[in-house]
Amino acid sequence: MDRLLHLSLNAVKHSKEDSAIRSNNLANVNVPGFRKDIEPPMVESSFLKTLEAFESRAYTLREGKNRFDDNQGRLDFTSKETDIAINGNGYILMMPDNEQPALSRRGDLRVNQNGLLVDGAGNQILNEGMQPILLPPYRQLVIGNDGRITIEPIDGEPGQRDEIGFIATIQADVKDLKKSGDGNIRFLDNRDIQPDQLAEVAQGYLETSNVNPTEELVEMLSKQRHYELNVRLMSIARELDESGASIMRMPR
Repeated sequence: MDRLLHLSLNAVKHSKEDSAIRSNNLANVNVPGFRKDIEPPMVESSFLKTLEAFESRAYTLREGKNRFDDNQGRLDFTSKETDIAINGNGYILMMPDNEQPALSRRGDLRVNQNGLLVDGAGNQILNEGMQPILLPPYRQLVIGNDGRITIEPIDGEPGQRDEIGFIATIQADVKDLKKSGDGNIRFLDNRDIQPDQLAEVAQGYLETSNVNPTEELVEMLSKQRHYELNVRLMSIARELDESGASIMRMPR
């Protein structure tokens, strides 16, 4: 009884965590380049598992938290010169408000009121020297496959082209990455991020998130059924315990 109750509680806890992950994925389904979170695997399955080798109150552990799916989303052509997408493996380097550089696949860029190149969330895009990119007024913006930024200045001669620098990019294996507490992607060992400019940049395209809404909804329903079943098991455990206690009472 004791083992069944605690394993059911453990499974309920994991079901709630998984539902939160699925909810977050659905909330970001329309965010360009979003990488969906994935459920951390269990060391041992907690669902209805009762082994004599286990302590009665030993909770099942989970490994690999803050992991995500690195499969590429669909590339949609927008023709907008400030829209970019990473084709294949790679990330854009950006600076969130907490001033800790992070990796991103979000390419819905714009120039803010200070002339800085930022993404749709307001994060500053960094150059190859890990500095924010400042763009002077321009008539035309060209971003090459290597991330090179070239503009036609608004006050320049016809045909004049000025090179501003490079959008910093890096290639990294998903097994070396994690999502930090702020939801941004960084290295597991918290090493310093240095660009290698190996990623392929496509101007005029946006990458969609890699979240499949139908799949997420089906999984949420499945987790809800698991949650309800384990709550029912806890109720059964209580009833069995009460019945056992009743049998053990001394007759009056």
